[in-house]
Amino acid sequence: MIYDVDIVAVPEQAVVCLRRRGPLGEIGSRMRRLRELVDMAELTPAGPMMARFYDDDAASPDLDYDVCLPVLPARDGSVPDVVGEALGEWVPLHHVLQAVHTGPHDAMQDAWRAVDEARTVLGYTASGPFTEVYVKGRESGADPAGFVTEVRLPYAR
Repeated sequence: MIYDVDIVAVPEQAVVCLRRRGPLGEIGSRMRRLRELVDMAELTPAGPMMARFYDDDAASPDLDYDVCLPVLPARDGSVPDVVGEALGEWVPLHHVLQAVHTGPHDAMQDAWRAVDEARTVLGYTASGPFTEVYVKGRESGADPAGFVTEVRLPYAR
């Protein structure tokens, strides 16, 4: 599949993240657990679930990754530091190289490759982990062929 790669500004946002090392097959259970933690803390989700990958090899049986859920900040603009075993953080405004993948989550390797190739062609350096934003996924009730995922890579010039 051929992907268009765009430069996109990602606005600052409060997120709650659950980070652990383990198999990618655990991602669904981690997402469910994160939603439970956000609900128990009475935080309001403010966007789609996402995952950040700190290892280059997605096929590794032992990956370092987190799942994150944007949340509305408290009235004073804060986000809790700790939400159960998850952590809250502010993600600052940043720019990313982004490709949009439509289809099953296990078929995104070409999107990742397109983003990384664009980074190389532009002479940029990665400045953070690859991120997948699950715009339309399982919880939408969509068939996997209709899933929509934004594959993002923060960069520095």
